[in-house]
Amino acid sequence: MRRAGILAGRYARALFLIGQERKILDSLQSDMSNFAEMLNKNQDFNNFFISPEITRIAKEQKIEELFGNIFSPVFFNFLFVVLKKGRQNLLMEISEAFTSELDVFFNRIKASVVSSVELTPEMIKEIQEQLSKHLKKEVILITEFDETLIGGIRITVDGKVIDGSIKGRLDKMKKYLTEQSLEILN
Repeated sequence: MRRAGILAGRYARALFLIGQERKILDSLQSDMSNFAEMLNKNQDFNNFFISPEITRIAKEQKIEELFGNIFSPVFFNFLFVVLKKGRQNLLMEISEAFTSELDVFFNRIKASVVSSVELTPEMIKEIQEQLSKHLKKEVILITEFDETLIGGIRITVDGKVIDGSIKGRLDKMKKYLTEQSLEILN
């Protein structure tokens, strides 16, 4: 793991432990996701936040000005520690690591579902329920539409792929036939 990833993990773990101790994990999750979203969507604010040319004090004042009534005091203190230590460029990685900590704690897992047709809310709910039942975890579905699949769905959970698409089956058949042809030729 990269040094930055290790540092981000430490900061995320510290925030998680404080949130767990004070029973404010939901609030911290909301604060972190809102702040990360602001950094993602507003390039000017992101540049301001990570710029080494802007003082820590100016950044703290701007954060208080923009988010004074929105974020919890614990999250403000966390941001100020991140700024004091000069780790603001790691905030997106810290956010991801914090979300991972929460997912483990709350027994959640993310799953990606790619389908050949737009899934209805009922279909999404059914897939989610079946995966939750099978994995014994709360499943957070991220859905995508890909017409190249021809038919069916492809599910990715924790790096494992369940390919029930027609394209996937055709690709497997193609690979098998190619291997068989090579064996016959040799």
